[in-house]
Amino acid sequence: MTGVATVKTALFNEAYHASYDYVSDYTAFTILQVLKEEGLLSSALAGEQEIISRLGGTDANIPLVRWALLFLEQQLFIRKTDPGVWETTDKGKHWTDRGNPFPAVHVTPSLDLIRYVGSFWLKALRDEVEPRQVLFNRSGAALWERYFHNAHDLYAVHNQWAAEELADLMTGPCEVLELGTGFGSATRALLTEMRLRSKKLLRYTVTDASTLLAVKARRSLETELASDKLRHKKLDLNDIPAGEGEHDFIFAVNVMHCADQPVHALSRLREHLKPGGSILLSECVRRDYRSKLQQEFIFSMLPDFREVGTGSGDLTCFGLLRPEDWWDIMQAAGFGQVEVKVNEGPVRGAIITGTREK
Repeated sequence: MTGVATVKTALFNEAYHASYDYVSDYTAFTILQVLKEEGLLSSALAGEQEIISRLGGTDANIPLVRWALLFLEQQLFIRKTDPGVWETTDKGKHWTDRGNPFPAVHVTPSLDLIRYVGSFWLKALRDEVEPRQVLFNRSGAALWERYFHNAHDLYAVHNQWAAEELADLMTGPCEVLELGTGFGSATRALLTEMRLRSKKLLRYTVTDASTLLAVKARRSLETELASDKLRHKKLDLNDIPAGEGEHDFIFAVNVMHCADQPVHALSRLREHLKPGGSILLSECVRRDYRSKLQQEFIFSMLPDFREVGTGSGDLTCFGLLRPEDWWDIMQAAGFGQVEVKVNEGPVRGAIITGTREK
């Protein structure tokens, strides 16, 4: 991959990959159970058009059904017997839910959120419910907070890798702007890493498209930073104001893929860096557009998680890009010294950095 380096990190270890694979299978199990409850793929063969018709999804949601079938095939839960005709495999028939089978890796927040999405996925395909209302009601909000937490190992590795990489770049007292702070888990990972390395902070600005989340994040961090070093503001990636070159670093974990036009958004963000300042993004990535990721099942329910790739056939994907896509986007946004690092082994995450050179 041009412009992309593979690096070894202890964070993405054998236990992590095994647990990620289990959660992927759990996602396939959840989808297949929904189909079986509709009388599909429980014993007889089923054609793609029959499945789409029986599920009754709207035309706009047909790509979600196609993604689900391709994901089931990838996880070896179903297979094609003829073009467009599917049957359940032995794995699909006999795979069982073992809860969280990895004592050293906490994946329960992923399993809980997948199960929750599975409970209304079919209604969402039929436009019988508005997914955001279900995802962010009281029950859903509690699941999100546990998902985006540093005790959730599948997610926390992205926070920790980003924190370590940004701390490596810090050579003196600095001002940091964080994008999409949300529940603040990436912030805590970075502040902890900075304290361990005795890095000095002049000011830290937490932001979110939601004013409520930005305020909540600041309040939750008041025990971590002195009030004169911590501030918050609303910042929408699709409506970034002109910058004045005030920050040494911009920091974001699994945020930038939500921008409608990432090149434009990053170009505007570059203006918020001091000359010589750097941006660091941590993103979940896919090897290629034939690779389906279990996170897509959850996040494709949200409008910011748009169809990516070619949008046709077995390349139907949502939200998450390839490492080389991020290289191209950063170059197009005008950043210099662009680097994209991916973990060794099955590609799960990327660290993307670039510098404002003038």
